Parts: sequence; structure tokens; C-alpha cells
Amino acid sequence: MHALSGGQALYASETLLSAREQQVLDSLVEGLCDKAIARKLDISVGTVKVHVKHLLRKLDLHSRLEAVVGHREYIGRRLPPGV
Repeated sequence: MHALSGGQALYASETLLSAREQQVLDSLVEGLCDKAIARKLDISVGTVKVHVKHLLRKLDLHSRLEAVVGHREYIGRRLPPGV
């Protein structure tokens, strides 16, 4: 099952992310580029790219855009109506 096709898939896969991968995903959702993420997390740009590659693989996604959209949809489903 593709991670974006069934609401639970992204949630189930998210638990597989390391704390650092989750931080990188959160930073991608904020719209930060690799260089800005690296500065924010005090890691190299190369390390950011590795984390992105790993989180995409774990979430069965093909692009950063899919990760951002999927994360936003997941968060949107978790918020109470009207928030």
C-alpha cells in the first residue's frame, strides 16, 4: 500500500522514523531547504540528504513533496474540527 493512499499507512510508518528523521521531516514541512535544515540541526547538508533518503524509504515515498503533503494530511486528520 502506498503511504499516501490509505490514511493509516503514513501514521503506521511514522513510528519507524528516528528522532532525527522526524526532525528533518518537520523541517521539510516548515519549507526549509537542506542548507537551512543543516544549520538548524547543526549537521552537514550531506547528513540531511541521508536522513531525507532514509525517511522517504521508510515511508515508501518518492519525493520530498509527497512527504510534506502526506504529513500535512496526517496532521489535518488528527486535529479536532475547526482548528
